[in-house]
Parts: sequence; structure tokens; C-alpha cells
Amino acid sequence: MEIYDEIELHVCPCCGGPGLLEEEGGYCWYVMCMDCGAQTAPAEYRSPAERIEAARKVAHLWNIGKTIRPENGE
Repeated sequence: MEIYDEIELHVCPCCGGPGLLEEEGGYCWYVMCMDCGAQTAPAEYRSPAERIEAARKVAHLWNIGKTIRPENGE
């Protein structure tokens, strides 16, 4: 099963925009708002099993509202 199909993301806790699950460099996941740029902290992984768990972890952080919001000028 594709990881994107099994993970549900709520709307952005900052602005209500859509969240996007992103994989970076083959070593970590994070979720980012496509409207305001708010994002979760990244979760690193080192194995296929850790990869899935890391994606679930950032989705959970996003869904409970634990985000970092960029300020103007950043």
C-alpha cells in the first residue's frame, strides 16, 4: 500500500489550508501547509520500517496542531 493512501491529514491548524506530506532526501518526512508554509519538525528514518513510522509520526504531529510557522521575511 502506498504510504500517501494510508495517511490522513487534517487541514492546517494555522490557516485551514491543505497539508502536504513531503519526503526529503530519502531520510526524513515532514508535513507542510501549501498555503501559509507552516510545517512540522522533520522525522528521520534509517530503514523501510522506520520510514513508515516516521511518516505516521509527522502526520500525527500535524493533526494535533504541533507546527512551526514561518514568520514574515523568513
